[in-house]
Amino acid sequence: MTAPQATGREPEQATGQATSQLGWHRVLDWRPGSPWARAAIVLLLVAPIAIAGTMMWAMWDPSKYLRNIELAVVNHDAGVKKRGEYTNYGDQVVEGLLKTDYLNFAEVSEQEAADGLTRGKYMLVVTIPEVFSQQATSLTSDNPVRPEINFAANDYYGTNASFITASLVPQVQTKVENAITKKYADQILAGMGRMSDGLTAAADGAGRLDEGVAKLQEGGGRAVEGIGKLDDGATQLADGATTLAAGTSRLGGGIGELSAGAGKLRDGAHELANGTDRLAAGTGQLADGAGQINAGVAELTGKLIPLLEQAQAIAPQLAQAENTLRAAGLHAQANQVADLRAKLDPASGTNMVSQLGRLRDGTAQLHYNLSDPSAPYLSGVLALQNGAHRLAEGTDTLGAGIGRLADGATQLDAGAHKLADGAGALSRGTGQLRAGGAELAGGIGKLKEGSGELSTKLAEGANKAPHIPHPDKSAEQMAVPINFTSTNLHPVQTVVSETDPTAKQITGGVSMLAVMVFGFLLMLLVALLLPYYFGRIPPRSALSVASAWLTKTAVNAALLLALAGISAAAGWSPHKWGLVIVALLATAAAATAVYQLFHVMFGRLAGGAFALGFYALGVMVFGGVWPILAVPAFLRAFHFVHPMTYAKDAFVVATDGLAGGFGAAAFWGPVGALVAFTIIALGISVAALRVRGRAAASVQ
Repeated sequence: MTAPQATGREPEQATGQATSQLGWHRVLDWRPGSPWARAAIVLLLVAPIAIAGTMMWAMWDPSKYLRNIELAVVNHDAGVKKRGEYTNYGDQVVEGLLKTDYLNFAEVSEQEAADGLTRGKYMLVVTIPEVFSQQATSLTSDNPVRPEINFAANDYYGTNASFITASLVPQVQTKVENAITKKYADQILAGMGRMSDGLTAAADGAGRLDEGVAKLQEGGGRAVEGIGKLDDGATQLADGATTLAAGTSRLGGGIGELSAGAGKLRDGAHELANGTDRLAAGTGQLADGAGQINAGVAELTGKLIPLLEQAQAIAPQLAQAENTLRAAGLHAQANQVADLRAKLDPASGTNMVSQLGRLRDGTAQLHYNLSDPSAPYLSGVLALQNGAHRLAEGTDTLGAGIGRLADGATQLDAGAHKLADGAGALSRGTGQLRAGGAELAGGIGKLKEGSGELSTKLAEGANKAPHIPHPDKSAEQMAVPINFTSTNLHPVQTVVSETDPTAKQITGGVSMLAVMVFGFLLMLLVALLLPYYFGRIPPRSALSVASAWLTKTAVNAALLLALAGISAAAGWSPHKWGLVIVALLATAAAATAVYQLFHVMFGRLAGGAFALGFYALGVMVFGGVWPILAVPAFLRAFHFVHPMTYAKDAFVVATDGLAGGFGAAAFWGPVGALVAFTIIALGISVAALRVRGRAAASVQ
């Protein structure tokens, strides 16, 4: 009995297997039979490609829309007055930004910039602080400070605006840095120019000093020559006196023979005594003049030598300046600096300090010979004076024996002539000495004037030269002249590490992406998963559509509130939670109605594809992900006919607390637009279902 039972089951099993194989065969061998099915398949295949292509087109090169994007600059710079000249670097930066053709900058007040940034009028606000010029001119000060400029943005009006600012901000930074770097270069070059002028003036002063020293040397030579001639005259005078003494010795045996010339001898002797007195008096006057010269030279050298010795200390610095000028190609100025350094170099035997020392010693020696009774010259003059007076006394004594002095009188006359010649030579020598002294005084005056001018010009050159007390800090400031800071009203993410720019943290600005972008996406999924009407009755009445709409609206509102809670956990803190809830409810109602309309009009499959495309279009044109002015004009036209635009506007106004006073229209206007989208979409859905219901009834 077992076998027949088994045999009875085999046909049933075979039939089941055949039926199963036939079902899978139908699934695998299915072909779209109606045009609507084929169109739906094509739409499902083409829609993602079309959406992706449209998004790539919209984001291909947003930088070309920079001329359309409004940018603001706020200048608080108070300027600075330096070296008697007022400068405002902030004005120059603003002028440079306003003159940039491809950037649409406008200079506005701080309040206008803040309002425009909050309301999305300006994508970027550049703020120049009050102390900008003061810090910019601190390059060569004791405490150089790098000036700051702030860039402010608002991610609520374009979370992907960084793609634009990534190319915009460096251009703005370059404009600003170029303006400041040029001013830094102007300061350095102006300082070098002033230093060059100071060195040129110092070189001129050194040249005049050199001329004065040359004339001083020439006058000193003439003084020495005059002194030599004076010495020769004194020698001749001594020889004549010796000859006269010999003649007077021979007068002892011939007094009688001198009777005729006794009177002349007496007169000549007295005249000789008077002449020696005048010679001694003249020598005293000459000694006084020499003393004054010596004192003046000593005082002058006492002032000049320390000054020049101090000036010698800059010889190494002049060598460095010479090398710097030669490296810069300024060979003429370098040669002037080299000549000045040679005159100041302590190692040179012909430096001005050594020459002034020899001048001081020479004038001291001259004063010694003319004023010291123990000196050879003055002692000779005094001895001559004493001898002449003794001679006069002797001639008086010889008055009684004038006859015996007749023979000696002739010899005495010859000696007197020689003495007269020597005295004349001495007189001419002293005249030349006096003239040389005058020239010496003039040369010394020019030397003093030139040295004073040299000291003054060197001091002026040092003061005019750029003084940089902290080269390292100043070099860092020149390398990076501006410290650019950035702020964001609603940043999506912020950098949390100063050393790692890739370490970022999600912040409250993500609420725009979470609530708007992901919210509309989740509401799209809800529309695809839930039917567009509830109940068994045909969907011909408003009640069947409204019941489905209310159910999905409640689900969507819950989703949006959940996303808002997630955003709040990330740091989002709206000013008006009540208005935020109103905006989210209006958004849920409008999105549900529009997605339901696509479902009603085109069915679940094609309607879902249209809804997906409508969502992708909204992401591109609603202005929360991509700045509206940075999308192509064709897509920009859909900005005002998409519910995501008005949902974003109401959401931003509620978040920033702009709904009070004038802002009431800014909030209730978008909410009213969402209500209008809801009513229109529901009305079209109900009308379409009624038309279809009537058509179905007429067919039956």
